[in-house]
Amino acid sequence: MSFIKKENLTIVIGEYNDQQGNPKKQYKTIGELVTMMGNDGQPYQFFKLWGPGGVTEGKVFDQQDNNQQQPVQSPPQQAYSQPTGQQPTQQFQQNNGGWPQ
Repeated sequence: MSFIKKENLTIVIGEYNDQQGNPKKQYKTIGELVTMMGNDGQPYQFFKLWGPGGVTEGKVFDQQDNNQQQPVQSPPQQAYSQPTGQQPTQQFQQNNGGWPQ
């Protein structure tokens, strides 16, 4: 195994204007993404997220390429509508403040 690179995982937590009035974003680092080369010659990645509950670690997997099969398209589904002339009814008991039970 050999180390390839380490990247910070950041989020935007605010915005401000610099001295020239240009809008800038304020970032916070919440973790890191590490890329390494495995013994089999394939790169792999794992991450660490830092938060108030401690450190969360995980692995990153390649996305499967499902473009080989054409997706089956189904006809659009019709939304449910109330039949004409029928109104929904609600039954409430007076002793519970109007809340259904």
